Amino acid sequence: MASYGHHMPAAAPRAAHPAAYGAPMPAPVATAPAGTFAPGTKIQVGGHRVVIQKYLSEGGFAHVYLVKLPKAVDGTDMAVLKRVAVPDKDALRSMRTEVETMKRLKGHRPIVTYIDSHASEMRGGGYEVFLLMEHCNGGGLIDFMNTRLQHRLTEPEILHIFTDIAEGVACMHYLKPPLLHRDLKVENVLILSHGSQKRFKLCDFGSAAPPKPAPQTVVECRLLDEDVQKHTTMQYRSPEMIDVYRKLPIDEKSDIWALGVLLYKLCYYTTPFEDQGQLAILNASFKYPSYPVFSDRLKKLIGMFA
Repeated sequence: MASYGHHMPAAAPRAAHPAAYGAPMPAPVATAPAGTFAPGTKIQVGGHRVVIQKYLSEGGFAHVYLVKLPKAVDGTDMAVLKRVAVPDKDALRSMRTEVETMKRLKGHRPIVTYIDSHASEMRGGGYEVFLLMEHCNGGGLIDFMNTRLQHRLTEPEILHIFTDIAEGVACMHYLKPPLLHRDLKVENVLILSHGSQKRFKLCDFGSAAPPKPAPQTVVECRLLDEDVQKHTTMQYRSPEMIDVYRKLPIDEKSDIWALGVLLYKLCYYTTPFEDQGQLAILNASFKYPSYPVFSDRLKKLIGMFA
């Protein structure tokens, strides 16, 4: 059981918008709901005894805090602690997937760095998981994009962001055996800032999984469809995810497709199939808006992912 500087708060984290899940906001400071840890609370997470500095955000059954480490890791003594209320063993498996994936990817620059973790069974049922990880002080990519609604991202900025994200995906695909992220989207990218320099890092690995072979039976198709519905985001799904009854494998190509959707979103602040729906995804049918204006080379790059 994790040890605390005071008694367990009565309230567990509530469900909220998944964009807040693990994505610390630099400002303004969120108002801490009832039941959260107070600043100064000491918590043992694996081999690290951390001190709560402030509450950051809530979402996805998680409360997220900025904490101080007992000693610096990678040049900083600040980190992020995600406290997750896990209602059942199925959700616990998802958290275990996230933790194990982060462990396997530790040391890769475009991946949010894993520091430590701890899980325990709660007296009232369910589980509590603590995940200690790198503090990405620039907040979420989606929040950065929202600060640029009037002055959209430039082509060089987009290519910089996309290069970091694509490198992170490559780190996953080159593992032995490979892993698919399966939920690539702008909401799952965080920013590490050093002065004017920004690095963009993949996060939220709860949907990660190895490639899946082509289903052979109707039952296998149904089970695969349930898995896709649960672990992926509609607008970023590849055709073989949209129609599993085509009986195609779900492999690295599905992440590559999602990268193309993500690149389009960086350019146009919408996804290519936002209005047309699933049929457009199946036919890879989309158009480029007239504004903002981007080079033909960038548009061609987007098209290569389809």
